[in-house]
Amino acid sequence: MTTVTQVTADTYAVDAQMLGMPGSMSVYVVDADRPVVVDSGPATAAEHVLDGLEQCGIDPAEVASLFQTHVHLDHAGAAGSLAEACPNAEVVVHERGVDYLTDAEKLSRLYESARQALGDDIAAGYGEPARVPRDRCRVVSGGESLDLGDRRLEVIHAPGHAPHQVCALDSRTGTLFAADAAGMSLFDQLLPTTPAPDFDLDRSLETVALLRDREPETICYGHFGAREDAVDALDAYTELLPRWVEAVESAAETAGTRDVDAVVAELGGDWPSPTIERDVLGVLRTTE
Repeated sequence: MTTVTQVTADTYAVDAQMLGMPGSMSVYVVDADRPVVVDSGPATAAEHVLDGLEQCGIDPAEVASLFQTHVHLDHAGAAGSLAEACPNAEVVVHERGVDYLTDAEKLSRLYESARQALGDDIAAGYGEPARVPRDRCRVVSGGESLDLGDRRLEVIHAPGHAPHQVCALDSRTGTLFAADAAGMSLFDQLLPTTPAPDFDLDRSLETVALLRDREPETICYGHFGAREDAVDALDAYTELLPRWVEAVESAAETAGTRDVDAVVAELGGDWPSPTIERDVLGVLRTTE
């Protein structure tokens, strides 16, 4: 069963059940005059997203946009399958990410890099993504807006987690689709997400400040679900992210090594993140 949760009056979170685990990945459906799906989830999530659309009473042929916040496989792996199932939807993606959805060779390299970074089991759990036809894409860089008929989605360039990441702000409800720009909300905790090779602390903090300046009301996380105290959540991440980087650097110094496993062991259980090894590596690489 696919779980669909109402976030605002006309916005819904679909549990994409990443790696078969409920509560790990949210895909969002905005039931506007011209409906939009924000992110696609991993390749294995396509059936959950389509089931979510059905529960929302939206025919896939009515979907106007498939908005990809970034092309990491947990967020955009199902873009190709959903583009096929939603024949009238444009696939919205940042200019630095579009080739990784549309070029078969680059898409294959993206999957292979995920396999090397995450291991065969996790990569297989994400599923292998299908290519998006290039003529189905709308390429953005930030500053554009999507016309949904009864409102607009403001596209905001949001580097730091990934240089090609974009967020979206709903002009009608003040809902911010933050992707991974504001961390993860898991286990009733706010957690960092700082993957290699692209994590950049300064750019991340600049992005969070930019998002906060928009004064959103509700914040929607890719991992996982929504909070109604968006500004407080962004303020909290502004404080948490430098503490996380400092903790990793301190652990590496105490351990006397920059080996990821040794640093994770030194951190102990203070940071209960399911992606801690990946995120430690991202900090170590950016501070080398």
